[in-house]
Amino acid sequence: MHFLYLFTRQAYGHSLAREAVDMALATAAFDQKISLVFLQDAIFQLLTAKDATIIEAKPHSGIINALPLYDIEKIFYLKEDREARQLSQNSLVAHASEISAAKLHELLRSADRVQSF
Repeated sequence: MHFLYLFTRQAYGHSLAREAVDMALATAAFDQKISLVFLQDAIFQLLTAKDATIIEAKPHSGIINALPLYDIEKIFYLKEDREARQLSQNSLVAHASEISAAKLHELLRSADRVQSF
């Protein structure tokens, strides 16, 4: 079964983003196929620790960097979202991949379960 988790908001000011990551980790514990996509302002969750200073908040890169250890290796963001927020690829964690809107639609079609946070 393929689970697709869509993150759409910044992680700051609420616990929803952390709860979503916890849900993904719990799903991974059952050896399920998982993809994460960080959309819109959620892309800020992918900032490296040194680059998170631009949003004046504590970075979430620690937990994001740990995801591959739990076999969550398909981590994506939209090129359009990165460009709209004037972020360079180098300012985002290295294991997150840039995808197009067309690739996102493919992921949506291939997923058995989609959850948005």
